[in-house]
Amino acid sequence: MKNLLKEPLVQFLVIAVLLLGGERLFNADNYAYQQYRIDIDNSVLLQFLQLQAKMFNPADAQAALDRLSSEERQRLIEDYGRNEALFREGIALNLDKNDQIIRSRVIQKMDYLLQGFYDEAQPLTENDLRAYFAEHQQEYQKPATATFTHVFISTEKRSVDAAKAMAETLYTELNAQAVPFENAPRYGERFLYNRNYVGRDDDEINSHFGRDFQETIFALQPEKQWQGPIQSAYGWHVVLLVKNTPAYIPAFEEIAPAVFADAQRQQQLQIKRTAMDDLMTKYQLNDLTEPVQ
Repeated sequence: MKNLLKEPLVQFLVIAVLLLGGERLFNADNYAYQQYRIDIDNSVLLQFLQLQAKMFNPADAQAALDRLSSEERQRLIEDYGRNEALFREGIALNLDKNDQIIRSRVIQKMDYLLQGFYDEAQPLTENDLRAYFAEHQQEYQKPATATFTHVFISTEKRSVDAAKAMAETLYTELNAQAVPFENAPRYGERFLYNRNYVGRDDDEINSHFGRDFQETIFALQPEKQWQGPIQSAYGWHVVLLVKNTPAYIPAFEEIAPAVFADAQRQQQLQIKRTAMDDLMTKYQLNDLTEPVQ
């Protein structure tokens, strides 16, 4: 051991440790001060404001920071200080290790930061919107709709033919008395769903009556007379059809605001996807999983 202490290198290391330990002991208060000091300069405050206000344009953020009153600026400084203190304490306690919630939050923040590229997108022109509409016009199709009332005869407790005969008698009676739309509930039997259908789409009519009934309703011409009987999945119906409108695609001018919102959303998704693709070029996925047998 004595021979080892005579080695110059060992002596040098011992002296270095003693000097470093003494310096740390002498400046212990200063090190503690450094550890618990939170420096906040203009660049830190600007970045914090950008994240708080979700402003990705530095010029806009700087202008907003300059407009703050002294009280507002002090509150912003204090908010940053509290956040930084909580962050440091959490890191000191290793709360960031193996925490899926924190991992998820970091991923969400990075995903949100990619949206900053939206500001670089060129404004959509009318030609852009019309091109988008031409490509996606089927998505804007309005469903076929119908307005009608009906009088129902069920086949639950009688034969199909007997129910149809009752419906035919009702058909004659309703037309002979010129029964109006609003008086339909006075006739026939209780139906599982609605008696009056006003502006209802073809899918709903199909779900309530069945495909054959739905197709017949949209094949009829609206009249002031009662029509039928028409068979459904539940029985027979005599109907007073007021209006039926086939499915159609509105003109671009009618839905321009909706087209703009959808086209802009697609543009933003593409920008974000491109930014993510660029980011992934820095990484190599190394698949160490075992193939499924």
